[in-house]
Amino acid sequence: MLDLLEAHFEESIDLNDPLLHWKQKSWGRFCELGWPQPKQEAFQYIPLKHLEIPKAGVPGVAISGSDHPFRIVFVDGFFSEEQSRVGKGIVCLSLDQAMRPYGIFLQNRIARTMKEETDPFAALNGAFQGKGIFLYVSPKVEAKLSIEQLFTKEQMASPRVMLYLGRGAKLEIQQRAGEAFFCNSHFDAVLDENAELIFRDAPSTTGTLFQSIRASLKRNSRFAAHLYSEGTSLARTSLRVQLLEENSEALLQGLWRLDESRQCHIHATIEHLAPHTRSRQHFKGILKGRSRSSFEGKIYVHPTAQKTEAYQLNNNLLLSDEAAAYSKPNLEIFADDVKASHGATIAQLNAEDLFYLRSRGLSLSDAQQCLIDGFCRELIECIPENKR
Repeated sequence: MLDLLEAHFEESIDLNDPLLHWKQKSWGRFCELGWPQPKQEAFQYIPLKHLEIPKAGVPGVAISGSDHPFRIVFVDGFFSEEQSRVGKGIVCLSLDQAMRPYGIFLQNRIARTMKEETDPFAALNGAFQGKGIFLYVSPKVEAKLSIEQLFTKEQMASPRVMLYLGRGAKLEIQQRAGEAFFCNSHFDAVLDENAELIFRDAPSTTGTLFQSIRASLKRNSRFAAHLYSEGTSLARTSLRVQLLEENSEALLQGLWRLDESRQCHIHATIEHLAPHTRSRQHFKGILKGRSRSSFEGKIYVHPTAQKTEAYQLNNNLLLSDEAAAYSKPNLEIFADDVKASHGATIAQLNAEDLFYLRSRGLSLSDAQQCLIDGFCRELIECIPENKR
């Protein structure tokens, strides 16, 4: 696989590319990390043995997106400037353009995240990135954006978004995707003091999907991620959130509904690096047919992060004897004044609850659906309006 990827990378090199230096650095980081092995905890349930990775994408022909008033459009992993528009107080530039006015920040951020990156697919995005974007939201601006991923070709799409949220700014992002073939996306956010970011994601229901989400939070900032998935032949999301300063807060929620042979895999890490920080992770899965899911979550509390509050929970509902869910929540705590908990459940529909509902006149299918709806209700924010 490494030989094939190296051939793809060499073929994609453009000596006139302003980002060539960083693409080469990312490729070097990927080579250091190596191709994921089944024995690695983060990938032990991911079927990578027969994974086929196509050549890096080239810009596709523009196709119609939604009619959202403010939107960012990617076509085959490349920012489509002519189809995108943002509101007042927001700067949106392609990464090569942004390297001039925002070069110091971007270079420092890329260098730091690259050094800390442990996910090979996130490094791979940096090496094969299409035309990524830099978003800057001015202080105290409140806005909503739609990020749309559109695909026209059977190639490797590598969209990349780097976001800086100014002091007191609030941004709500809804990310949507069309039918994909192979997409490896990366989203990186820095939140300044008192900033708030709400990120909602409803990915493609086709193709092979890898996604990495990274966020760094300063004092009194808040990050919330609501992830919904119906799975694909292979879908994996890697989340890493760093709570850098006091009173920063993170909420990670996810819900997957899988049928047939679809898969959904979540790997989430929250690092508490400052005192009085808070985090909550709650993920639920509903599995039918021969579907597969895995959740591996970690809460890492550094010695400096006294007065931390951190909670993590993964619940799974199996509706088929052939479905399988794997769960591994864990804590690493190096501070002595902490409130933290973690847990996981894997269960089927309760027979007594079904009997009770049927005794009240509901059919078996209605009774089952009632219990499934109740299981989802706590995470209703994760479910897109057209899926409820």
